[in-house]
Amino acid sequence: MTPPLVVRGERAASRWLTLMVVVAAVASSGASCPQVLRGYQVGVMPLPRTLPPQASLEQVIAAVHDNTQRVRSVMASQAVLVVPGVPRLSARLACEPPYRFRLQAQTSITGPELDIGSNDELFWIWLRQHRPPITAFCRHDQYARSQARRLLPVRADWMPELLGLVNFDPSASHNGPHPLPDGRLEIRSRLSGDGEELLKSTILDGTTGLVAEQHLFTPAGERLASVRTSRYRVDPASGAAVPHLVEVSWPASGVDFKIELAAVTVNGPSPDPAQLWQMPAYPGYEPIDLADPSVVIGPQP
Repeated sequence: MTPPLVVRGERAASRWLTLMVVVAAVASSGASCPQVLRGYQVGVMPLPRTLPPQASLEQVIAAVHDNTQRVRSVMASQAVLVVPGVPRLSARLACEPPYRFRLQAQTSITGPELDIGSNDELFWIWLRQHRPPITAFCRHDQYARSQARRLLPVRADWMPELLGLVNFDPSASHNGPHPLPDGRLEIRSRLSGDGEELLKSTILDGTTGLVAEQHLFTPAGERLASVRTSRYRVDPASGAAVPHLVEVSWPASGVDFKIELAAVTVNGPSPDPAQLWQMPAYPGYEPIDLADPSVVIGPQP
């Protein structure tokens, strides 16, 4: 287990729960050798072949981008958040690339338990059981220079990749596709930004070109996180394929979780945009700006 994290300074010390770290960081890509995560399933609906045999790097990237660009929004009004050792949580998920993302989870007895979101200006994290009671947030334009990078080593514009909506940065270095023994393809990328370099492995179905796994590494080869997407289904109106099962691994914490999506709507109207993409104000929970120099995030003594 990762040592607990605390927020210290002029405000009281704060213990950061492992679940907060894991769920928030999953909005990024992941990391691990292809042999670690297996068993990818395309889903229950037939999906068309989009890649020719021995597809080139350009053809694979074009197929991924074609599917991503078909999606303006994804809403799942019925979802389940599953964490080992924790009761199943009823959840809702919404995503509008590139920055807007919302994951809310609750129980029928206690009400809201988890709220992770991002709008065009900032992202936030709230846990009902967090002590002291706070709502942590950080502006996107301050993230790279803030202590938030120690808590969440991801950028907010990576959040849609949680749903397999991947964009290969043209300024990054990509090589492949490398055939894998199970017929899938791997693209290896070298990403630069925010003052550090990361290595990414993207594994795709060799026939449909759909993203099956994403793995993010440090230059030293340390696996930061992994996300696996499966049970893809095609939205008839847009032609986009979206996953209905998202599985996440955060190696440093030793915690895995998954999100099972149902009642998924692609490119539908938002029920209440003003409320959906606004950082919530939970009574009794103090907003804490992770970019505030007086806030220090470090190991619990």
